[in-house]
Amino acid sequence: MKLISEVTIDHFRSIRSKTICDLGHFTAFAGLNNSGKSNVLRALHAFFSDQTDIGVDFDFSRDYYCHDFKAKKAKRISISVKFDLPSSFKFRKGLEPVENLLGRSFTLRKTWMRNNPLSSYYLNSSNVPVSHEQRALIEQFLSLVTFRYIPNRVLPLDIIRDEHRALRDVLVRRLAKKAKSKEDIFKSIGETSATLIKSLQSSIHEACPEIGSIRLATPTSWQDLIFAFGYKLKMDESELDDSAQGSGIQSFLMLETLSLIDRDYFQKFGWKQAAIWAVEEPESSLHTSLEARVAAYLADLANETEGRLQILGTTHSDLMLQSADRTVFVSMSKGESSFGVTDKRAVLQEAARLGISRWTHPIHCNPLQPLILVEGKFDWAFLEEALKTIAQSKEIIVSYLEQLQGGGTTGGVDALLQYIRANAAAIKARVTDAPVIILLDWDAAKKEVEFKKSFGPSDPCKVLVWPETAFNPKLGKAFHGIERHMSDRIVDRADSVAKVLGTKKDGSRTVSRDDYGAFKEEVFKVVKKGLKLKDLQYSKAFLDSLLNLLP
Repeated sequence: MKLISEVTIDHFRSIRSKTICDLGHFTAFAGLNNSGKSNVLRALHAFFSDQTDIGVDFDFSRDYYCHDFKAKKAKRISISVKFDLPSSFKFRKGLEPVENLLGRSFTLRKTWMRNNPLSSYYLNSSNVPVSHEQRALIEQFLSLVTFRYIPNRVLPLDIIRDEHRALRDVLVRRLAKKAKSKEDIFKSIGETSATLIKSLQSSIHEACPEIGSIRLATPTSWQDLIFAFGYKLKMDESELDDSAQGSGIQSFLMLETLSLIDRDYFQKFGWKQAAIWAVEEPESSLHTSLEARVAAYLADLANETEGRLQILGTTHSDLMLQSADRTVFVSMSKGESSFGVTDKRAVLQEAARLGISRWTHPIHCNPLQPLILVEGKFDWAFLEEALKTIAQSKEIIVSYLEQLQGGGTTGGVDALLQYIRANAAAIKARVTDAPVIILLDWDAAKKEVEFKKSFGPSDPCKVLVWPETAFNPKLGKAFHGIERHMSDRIVDRADSVAKVLGTKKDGSRTVSRDDYGAFKEEVFKVVKKGLKLKDLQYSKAFLDSLLNLLP
């Protein structure tokens, strides 16, 4: 979910005056220690709660940008947040004045002045503080959003314990509909708690197979009805408290617990409509495979269809950067934080160059998702959009040589073959659940054997060729590669701009070699706008067979 799209921070800690635009569903800030990454999260924490750290109130003399503190001018800290409310964000009955004041897209600016303990709000571009009545409406809006600041120094179990009341509220709310008498209330608590953490149990077991089961430690009598939650994790025949687990498992339990609470609150009388998590280094204490799962888990949470959770995090992890849909590189110069590179590949490269994160072989990016390699950007565009249409539930990465290597790399089957030969060892090192599929154009079928020579039957790699059975029968050999599988709608829409196609006596379409490049570019534009199911009338059977090869 994207709830906040832009943040402007002025004279807060190490940030003199900076705007961070185009925040994503999951935005990751990378940089060296003390570069100012966490100050973005603290600024947002101050905006939503008047605290900079957990339990630490905003303090102007401490939080003002220190390099300007002696300057002879009015001193003000300002944090502006632009909200773009998704369609899933609803104003419950009675909040019509709030929606009428704010609308669906607006900017709130919160300022603090030296020698004035009270903050002020400004709406949109106005330089006049809002009235007392308007402030009350703004605070009603902010109460619809749960903001969680999760510093990396916090103990995960402390957060779980602190949230026991919220978890208890969830259980009571659910069992109130289920328990018919006092006698079965504790049975209902046990049954409901099992349902409540079903997805949590599945996620933990998948990440750590040695953990057989998880249950909530719930009350069994009226005497211990006022209880604090914990988890019981079964390993072999023993059942251990969550406190006996390693810090990595505790961190995963914490994230799952917070997700459970925030999601359930969305259904509680409409009191909460969205949540924003500001997480410092979620990869802390995680081994690499669990780090990959947590990174994928956060991305999944933030990108859920109709989801209501946005995540901003600081990180030193290449896996977190890979999973984020928006990345920002933070650097420090002369005591001032700067927000520079945002291209994901460039951020990964800069982080690796400075030793912030590990260098990651391009083949090992997104290690938990299958990877389909194609010959070039035209194949990539069609396959990626096609998979969005027919395989929305599957997480599959599609890439090509220019994306993998960057720079002046060019595509084509020969260049791809050379790359595969040079990087076969890296491909073989991928896990079997996330294989590499090399997908060749129909006119490169003769090269299939050459690609297969680098791999054995047990290697996590397969080589496929687009078959002739997936051709559009109206398109002949003049149409090379992926374009020959396109629907009439795509072809007609592209040619309505390119105006280069002709028709043979037998009714088939044709195009000259000189005009083909212009036609491909227009096809690319049409495809990137999205495909309809009917656009896959010739290719769907083959794509279904490809999907069946994936775990």
